[in-house]
Amino acid sequence: MRPIDTGPAVAMASGEPRYRPPPGGSMRFGLISHIVGDGDSAGILRDTIELATVAEETGYDSFWVAQHHFGAQRGHCPSPLVLLAAIAQRTTRIRLGTAVVVGSLEDPIRLAEDAATVDALSGGRLELGLGAGADEQTSHRFGRDHLRRHEQFADTLHQLRELLSAGSDLVPNAPGLRDRLWIGTSSEQGFALAADLNLGVLTGRTSSARGPRDEIAARRVDGYLAAQRRHGRAPRVGVSRSVLCAESERDAFAAMRLGIERWVAASISAGRFPADFTADDYVRTGHCYLGTGPQIAEMIAADPVVPAATEFLCNVQPAAPAPADIRRSVKAFAEQVIPGWGSADPRRG
Repeated sequence: MRPIDTGPAVAMASGEPRYRPPPGGSMRFGLISHIVGDGDSAGILRDTIELATVAEETGYDSFWVAQHHFGAQRGHCPSPLVLLAAIAQRTTRIRLGTAVVVGSLEDPIRLAEDAATVDALSGGRLELGLGAGADEQTSHRFGRDHLRRHEQFADTLHQLRELLSAGSDLVPNAPGLRDRLWIGTSSEQGFALAADLNLGVLTGRTSSARGPRDEIAARRVDGYLAAQRRHGRAPRVGVSRSVLCAESERDAFAAMRLGIERWVAASISAGRFPADFTADDYVRTGHCYLGTGPQIAEMIAADPVVPAATEFLCNVQPAAPAPADIRRSVKAFAEQVIPGWGSADPRRG
């Protein structure tokens, strides 16, 4: 394999990063776990709870978990709200999010009741992220028409908002949770729906062999911001990026390599990447942020979607480093990157 080309985004001069973070910034920082791995589910779920406590102790504003049914993508958590209820009992401050629950497969009443219960147990800390779902096999297992998932998702979303509205007979009552709903999306239609219903947006990256298509997301985020501001609303934009902070870029890549190779192989099979695309190519073209804290800070500063973000969400997926590597990354990022931005969240300890 070719050696890693760090490229200009992480170039250093005289041992100092070019990037200087803005003082008193308002962007908050969170951590996403897809709860993946090759071990037993009980151990992986326990590790996730411990990771959430580390995130709170080191100053992150939020901790988000993903939903995967039937072990898709090596995931171990089909019930993220159950997991967040456990995390709520081990934490006191950090906001707890789903990124995302597959809304097209959920009964809206049961979803509202479970979400309200977690919100009550956590003291109003739940951030409920929802999506239409992309896994066709999972739709079939639930007896749903995958081609109608966007329609079904919209129906669930409208019913959920009604159940969480003022005056609802929902028990437990969840005051304010309706204002903490998010849509996970990369599509123009998804951004339009979020703006129409005054929801937050959670957006990641669209991969290509030439690099992530961040310019597409930036245009869609700009449209969402404009629509929100026309209505006098406060936009909420969560930007998810694959991040691993280590003593060097080489160390970070070594920890991520196995997971990246798996993802690249799956992407080649799906036709997203050419047959000769490698893990080195994936890193070289900027699909993930690997390196020291100062290097990663430069990468974040150069990201065209970040200026619109209210939440920057560190996501070690699609790679799967060892839990110890993830914990070291979480702590290093908190020490070396987060303080430069500050936080608008008064609950950060």
